[in-house]
Amino acid sequence: MKRLTNCIATAVAALIVTAGVASAQNGLKAEVPFAFHVGSRVVEPGTIHVRMLSGINGGRAILVNNYAARRSYIVLPKLVGDAPKSWVASGDPKLGFDCSMGVCVLAQFWTGQGYAYSFHGPKTKAGETMLTEIVMKPDKAD
Repeated sequence: MKRLTNCIATAVAALIVTAGVASAQNGLKAEVPFAFHVGSRVVEPGTIHVRMLSGINGGRAILVNNYAARRSYIVLPKLVGDAPKSWVASGDPKLGFDCSMGVCVLAQFWTGQGYAYSFHGPKTKAGETMLTEIVMKPDKAD
C-alpha cells in the first residue's frame, strides 16, 4: 500500500511540474502597488506573476506568485466568461480587483485573448463593486 501511495504521489508531482512548465508559455506579470486578497490569503504589493494551470480534465486554475515575498497562491475561477468590452477594446491583459469593501480582492483575470476568469470575493451590501484594473505584460524569464 505504501508503494502505491508513493507512486501516486510521484505521478501527481510530475503532473504539477509539467503543468508549471507548460504554463510558463502564457505567464504574465504586473506591478500591483497595494496588498490584495486571493481567497483567504493576502498578497503583498510588488511584482505579481500570474500563470494559467490546466488540469487533465480541462479545468483551469490560476497561479499567483510574488517572488520577492516568496509566496505562491493557487485560485480556482468561479466563472469563465467574456471579458469586459473595455478590456477587449484595449487588447491588454488585465487583473481586476474589487476594492469596494475597504480591502482589495482579486476579482477578474484576462490574458488579453479568449475568456476572462472571475473569482469568489466578499458579498457587498448593495451589490456594487469598485473595480481597479492593472495592465499586465508578458513575463520574460529574469
